[in-house]
Amino acid sequence: MSNTTDKTLDRYVYLHIGNREPNFSAGGVTIQVKLDDEGVVVDAWNDDECVASTWKTYDEMGVEVRELLTIEKQQKEKEDA
Repeated sequence: MSNTTDKTLDRYVYLHIGNREPNFSAGGVTIQVKLDDEGVVVDAWNDDECVASTWKTYDEMGVEVRELLTIEKQQKEKEDA
């Protein structure tokens, strides 16, 4: 995981196949996997064109998603009470 402050970027994983540089214009295929609010989305890219896509919900995979109760959220709930 990166130390970036934008945690939405941590929801993506890329696999570059057949291209030497990790960008979309170098040829080959790039597999992009994204964790979103409802499940996992997988896209295959050739240059800048999405050539295949699939997805599966967490429920279909038998994964229970729970909300993380952060310190900030706990403090806000105390203030609102």
